[in-house]
Amino acid sequence: MPAVNRILMLPLLVLFAVGLHAALARVAKAVLASARPLATGEPEACGYDRSVYATAAPQTLGIVAVALGAGLVLWLGHLSGSTALWALGWLGVAAAVALDLWWWERVAASANYLWFQRGWAGRVHQVLIDNIRGIEVAESEAGGFTLRHGRGNANCRLLLRLADGSRVALPKTDAHGGLDAVKAVANHVRARRQQSSDKHSLSDAEARAAEAAAQAAQATPSRDAAMLLELRRLRQKALAPDLPPAVPPAARDD
Repeated sequence: MPAVNRILMLPLLVLFAVGLHAALARVAKAVLASARPLATGEPEACGYDRSVYATAAPQTLGIVAVALGAGLVLWLGHLSGSTALWALGWLGVAAAVALDLWWWERVAASANYLWFQRGWAGRVHQVLIDNIRGIEVAESEAGGFTLRHGRGNANCRLLLRLADGSRVALPKTDAHGGLDAVKAVANHVRARRQQSSDKHSLSDAEARAAEAAAQAAQATPSRDAAMLLELRRLRQKALAPDLPPAVPPAARDD
């Protein structure tokens, strides 16, 4: 094989390994998200997860490095014709997929809860939307290098302020491609909080109206009784008016 062809095979096999990892990881995440969704008991309304090739983070850089290394090993196997190197390259792609799933970070929102998880083996956190007092979409520049954006990276995430005053930072993702999904989750939470607030206001208004009706019902009989008593007094006065006292007859002269 000419030397030029051997050199050209290097980027091709590296891109093949990266693309294969990305495709397999996407399919695996879709299957796992369907089989084991974050939300339990309620359907997921919206959500987002961390992009591996566009989010600058130590874990994502490690996954990308494994995928690139797998492509390099496949190229070496192609040059040498070694079956062992080919097998090692395929194992490298599988390892990149496994690491991607193991460090998978995702967020989901349902009707009443906000859910998030850092890593497949990590704990699934459940936050009641009624306990959220504030939600903010935070964007920040990110250092490091990604295959998607080079060194021009930016991350975004959700920041929560809870009823007890504590603050919770949710997983990050790429701000260039994932900002709309992050904003969709924030808007969903705000809408659900507004609906809950309106519902509580309506319940309070109904409770106040019921209390006022009960007080009016209790006050009505007493007013009616007072009116009946006054009517009875007026009737008695009309039937038997108060007459002036009788004048004693004058004494007769003897």
